[in-house]
Amino acid sequence: MEKTAAAPAANIVVEAPKQLAKDAEWLLRRCTKPSQKEYLKIVQAVLMGFLVMGFVGYFTKLIHIPINNIIGGRAFKRGKSDTSGQDKRELVFKEDLQEYAQVTKVLGNGRMEVQCFDKENKKRLGHIRGAMRKKVWINLGDYVLVSLREFQDQKCDIVQKYSDEEVSNLRKAEQLPEKSANTGDAQQEEEDDDLVEFDLDIDEL
Repeated sequence: MEKTAAAPAANIVVEAPKQLAKDAEWLLRRCTKPSQKEYLKIVQAVLMGFLVMGFVGYFTKLIHIPINNIIGGRAFKRGKSDTSGQDKRELVFKEDLQEYAQVTKVLGNGRMEVQCFDKENKKRLGHIRGAMRKKVWINLGDYVLVSLREFQDQKCDIVQKYSDEEVSNLRKAEQLPEKSANTGDAQQEEEDDDLVEFDLDIDEL
């Protein structure tokens, strides 16, 4: 019984390729090469198709560029992050437990020494808030707004950096002193430490 059931399956496997080969041979015999006129018609149709598709693509590109400039695009996205344009942020004044300060030393790892413009003109260790670390670049001499700590008077948190225009407006509003903190003392001291002086009397040689 098993041999008789396997025989039709084997015949199907063998006969299928044979039938396919016969059909392919019959198709090739029936096919004829196109004449010169038919060949020219095919070439003209292909060229016309390329011309139409090229015109449609070019026309679409011409329309897309003005619409992209009107609606948005890359320039629009860059404009959102550009704060130097017309959309200027509102000037932020200090509040309770806040003070204006200037960066006098960059210590690294989000830490900076700042000169606070309070009554004591106290220097504090400022920590850049996590939200500002990757968005705002603070350099030596920049003016910042710091949040004071009630239980750690020697430390503070830098919450905002002021631009040059904002610093000018704060000075006009008499919120900042005209003289800035001396940011070059620390660097000058380090340079002086690197110098080595020799007291050498030529007559003693």
